Amino acid sequence: LDNTDLIFLIGANPASNHPRFMRTLMETRRRGGQVIVINPARELGLERFSVPSDLKSLLFGSDIASSYIQPNIGGDIALFKGIAKGLFQIETKHPGTIDRGFIANHTNNFEVFRTGIDTTNWETIEKKSGLARTTIENISNKYARAKNVVFAWAMGLTHHSHGVDNI
Repeated sequence: LDNTDLIFLIGANPASNHPRFMRTLMETRRRGGQVIVINPARELGLERFSVPSDLKSLLFGSDIASSYIQPNIGGDIALFKGIAKGLFQIETKHPGTIDRGFIANHTNNFEVFRTGIDTTNWETIEKKSGLARTTIENISNKYARAKNVVFAWAMGLTHHSHGVDNI
């Protein structure tokens, strides 16, 4: 976390449930990194938060989310498919964006996954996620440009009838 330049915070509210993590998010933003919050609920503490262990933040508050994305409830899978679709489009224009070596060594059935993404159209992704294609492509672009990315999630992502599929 100390070296990440992009954190996806999904279905979590650390301002209430994991307040020590808020310092990490603040520090990521201070060093020029981004925090993309994905949560249907608008949590004010994820937009701006006063970190008690940091005097400047305590007195003036700190920006946390660089982007706050609010998909439909249950629209997570569609959003993740859209991000993947956006990454595949970037890979087509800029080969090497996707680490093929990592995929070959650490995943199974990637081509089946890829086919599933390729056959899902943007209209379906937009309708199910509740987000515009341009919003999702913007997330994909940020992801593609980042060097060190962390995905952090909590019960907001796992406590669904499709929680296992989300992960």
